[in-house]
Amino acid sequence: MTPPSIIAVYGTLRRGEPNAALLAGARDLGVARVAGRLHEMPRTAERAYAYPALVLDGLEGAGEVVVELYELGDPATLAVIDALEAFDPEDVAGSEYVRRLVDVLDGPVATAWIYEYNGPPEAMGDLIADGDWVAHGARTIGQRV
Repeated sequence: MTPPSIIAVYGTLRRGEPNAALLAGARDLGVARVAGRLHEMPRTAERAYAYPALVLDGLEGAGEVVVELYELGDPATLAVIDALEAFDPEDVAGSEYVRRLVDVLDGPVATAWIYEYNGPPEAMGDLIADGDWVAHGARTIGQRV
């Protein structure tokens, strides 16, 4: 089992994305994939920017999602990321995202923490077919302004 300090990120925490600075003290372990699929959560009046929603494998149409792996140097960083992801360990059912351990495909570790979307399915936007949020952003940057 992975120690709680390994995290897989697939969206706004990735390098070059709006929340990447939260991982400034973490050790970059490289890029890998996890089983699942991504949907865009488009910018709205309630969302200052678009971000992805991960649905883990087990559903029809699941594929693979590109992740970056980090070893967190400070245990407090996990709590900061929990807050960003609207994950409350005391209220899992009411959390927008839930932190789970997942198997890592083709990576330097076997498992890592990841945040799975736990909100209403109808709030999710389009499927990101290639499972890569950063590449998706590069293709749609003009649409997300």
